[in-house]
Order: sequence, then C-alpha cells, then structure tokens
Amino acid sequence: MEEIITLFIAWGLLGLVLAAFTESFCSPILPDIILIPLAMAEPQHAIYYGGMATIASVLGGFIGYAIGNKIGLPASKKMIPAKYQDKIQGFVDNNAKWAVFLAAMAPIPYKFVSITAGALKINFPLFFCMSLLGRGKRFLLEGILIYYYGARAEHIFTQHSTEVLFITLGIVGVIAVGVYFVKRFKRESLPE
Repeated sequence: MEEIITLFIAWGLLGLVLAAFTESFCSPILPDIILIPLAMAEPQHAIYYGGMATIASVLGGFIGYAIGNKIGLPASKKMIPAKYQDKIQGFVDNNAKWAVFLAAMAPIPYKFVSITAGALKINFPLFFCMSLLGRGKRFLLEGILIYYYGARAEHIFTQHSTEVLFITLGIVGVIAVGVYFVKRFKRESLPE
C-alpha cells in the first residue's frame, strides 16, 4: 500500500485524480493521503488540488452508484425481510440528503456511500448535489486551509480532526432541526 501511495504522490495531480476517482468505488486509499502532501509542497495550488479531488471523487461516485444500483438491491432483498424494506426505504427517502452529505464529508471510504446510495435508489440528482457539497467541503476545505495557513494547517488536520468533525455535525444538526421546525410551522399554519 505504501508503494502505491508513494507512486500516486510522485505522479502529482494525476495521482491525486486517480486516487480520488477510484476511492469512490473500489480503492482503499483515501485521497487526503495524496492531497495533503501535494498541497503542502505547493500551497499556491492547494485550492486547485482540492477542487480537482472533489470533481474526481464525485465522478467516481457515479460508478459506485451504478454498481450499487445494479447489484445492491437484489443482494439486499435476499438479506432484508420484505416487511422491513418499505420502512427502510421510507427512512432513506426522508433522510437521504443528510445521510449522503454527512457521509460524503466523513473520513470513511466514499465507496460505501456511493454504492449504498445506488443500492437504495436514492434520487440521483440529490445524490450528486449532496456528494458535491460533502466532498467539496472536505477536499476544498483542506485546500483552502493549506493555501492560507501552509504548514500550520497540518496541525489542524492531525490534532483537531475529531473536533472539526463534531463541530460540523453539530452545525448540520442545528440546521436540520431548524428546517424541520420551519416545515412543521408552515404545515400547521396552512388552513384546512
């Protein structure tokens, strides 16, 4: 694995794009492992590298989605009893955007997100938008931090990654609760 990572870093932008693209459906190498050293070596290009990682990752997610769409649902029907499938689908339909967004920016392999989204037949435009936002937040944020803070940004990534994740989840949670109450208020204020 170390040899592949070293090779991707040596390939520069091409290695980053390959890592981000393939991680979305089959590779175990997280793009951050390539992005951060490349951006640290050339901080003036850090935002560009973050943008390219975002685009490549989302495009690779299309393949993951197709894989999940093709083989995921038949496999899940064999494992999940029919009485639970409708409940699961209802939960997915109501919460898909938040699930995809949060998972897309989490430090877990994105292939799990894209394949699961395809298997659960999440609305494709919604999957695309939430993936773009989530992956953009993850990779562009790394690029922006390195662009503006240089070597000090590495400390943020290594020492505060858990805190940043929880703060982000908290912010998204507050927004989700706010949206819920606004929708509920609108529903209750409509004349019957």
